Amino acid sequence: MLLWEQQILLQHKLVSQRLHIYHVVAVLHVIILDAQHLHNHQEQVFVMMCVIKFIEGMGLFRSLPSFFSVILPALILCSCITKFEAEVGEVAGILVVEGIITDDESVITLSRSKGLSFEDNIFDLSPYHVTDAKVYIECDDGTQWSAAGQDGGQYTIQMGKLNPARQYRLKIEHEAHEYCSEYLYPVATPDIDSVFWTKRDKGQPVNLHVASHAPDDKVYYFRWSYTELWESRAKVYLKGYPYYCITNSKSKEMLLGTTEGTAFGQSAEIIAKIPPGDNRFKILYCMDVSQYTISKRAYDYFSNIKKNSRQSGSPFAQVPSELKGNIACITDSERLVIGYMVISSAATRKRVYIYNSEVYEDPELVIPDELRNKECAIIHFDTNSDPKYVPYLPPYIYILRTCVDCIAAGGRPINELPNDWPYKYGED
Repeated sequence: MLLWEQQILLQHKLVSQRLHIYHVVAVLHVIILDAQHLHNHQEQVFVMMCVIKFIEGMGLFRSLPSFFSVILPALILCSCITKFEAEVGEVAGILVVEGIITDDESVITLSRSKGLSFEDNIFDLSPYHVTDAKVYIECDDGTQWSAAGQDGGQYTIQMGKLNPARQYRLKIEHEAHEYCSEYLYPVATPDIDSVFWTKRDKGQPVNLHVASHAPDDKVYYFRWSYTELWESRAKVYLKGYPYYCITNSKSKEMLLGTTEGTAFGQSAEIIAKIPPGDNRFKILYCMDVSQYTISKRAYDYFSNIKKNSRQSGSPFAQVPSELKGNIACITDSERLVIGYMVISSAATRKRVYIYNSEVYEDPELVIPDELRNKECAIIHFDTNSDPKYVPYLPPYIYILRTCVDCIAAGGRPINELPNDWPYKYGED
C-alpha cells in the first residue's frame, strides 16, 4: 500500500474515532443536564457513578488522550452548567414618558415598559398604553395647563407661546402617585437650513437629509421628528370605489444630531432611507421635518436610549431602569420612571417634495406577469356574503375590497390634502 493511501486510511480511522467520542460526549451531556434537576444529592452522585461506569465499559479510559482532551473537559463543563434566570420583573410595568413641551401643540405619550417574558405578546401594545392619567404642564409662576387624553396613551396640550424667562415642568397623576419633571427654561431653536434628498444609482435607496448650523459659537444639540404625506391609489380601478387617496405616517426612530466637533458648526444627518420602489413615491411624496434644540444632558440620555434599543435582546444591553432621566415619582422616591422631558421653543420646520418621475422605480417591472397583483386575483363566488370582497363582474365574480378601495386599504379621502399641496393627482 502506498504511503499516501496509508495516511488516508489512518486519517479516516482517527476521524471515525473522534466522531464516536463526540457522540458519547453528547449523550453524557444530556444525562448530566437531566441530573442537575434532581433535588436529592445522593441521586446526583448515583447518576455520576453510572456515567463513570459507562465510560469504563466503553474502554474510553484506555484512550487517555481522548479522555483527557475531550471527555473530561466536557464532563467538567457540563457539571458546571446551571440554569440562568434573568430577573426581569423589575423592568416591567415602569411608567414610560415621551414628549416635548413646546410653543406648538405638546403631545405627551404615556405607556408601561414591557417585561421580557416569553408569555408576553410582543406585538400587542394596547395593554401598555396609559389612558387614565391626569397630565398637566406647570409654570414656576403657578400657572397650570391641563392635557386632553386621546387614544394610544397620548395627551395633547395647547398652551401658547412659552416665556423664555420662566421655567416649566410636566406633572402626571396616576394610580395614587405623582410624577414631575425638573423645572427647565425653554431652549431657543435655530432655523433648519434645508431638507433635501439624494439618490446614487438605480436600485439604491432615497436618502432624506436635514441640515442645520449653529447661529453662534455655542455647541447645539438637535432632535428631529417628521411627518410623511403621500398620494396613493388602489391596485385595481373599479368604478364607484375611491381610486385615489392620501396616506400619512410619523417618524418612529430617535433622530439626533449635534454641531459638536463639526466644521463651521454645521450638522447634516440622514434621517430616513426609503427604497425607490416604495409605494410612497408612486405619485407625490412630502416629508415635513421639525427641529428642536435640546441640552447636552438630554442628548446623552436619548443617545443611550437609542443605543439600548439597538442592543435589545443582548444580555449586555442596558436595562431601562439604568437610564436616569429628569422625571421622578415625588410620592415614592423608590418608584422607577423612564423619560426625559425637553422644554423647547417653537420647533422650526421645513419640508421637501419628491415627485415620482424623480426617483420612483416600479418594482413590477422585474416581477413576472403571473405574480403581479397576485393578492388581487379575481375570484368566483356563488354569493357575496363575505364583506372583504366586492362585486367585480356581478353576480358571480368578486375581488378584495382593499384592492379597489384606496381608503379601505388604509388611506384617507383625497380632499383632505393640505391647501398648499402642489399637485393633486387624483383631481386631474
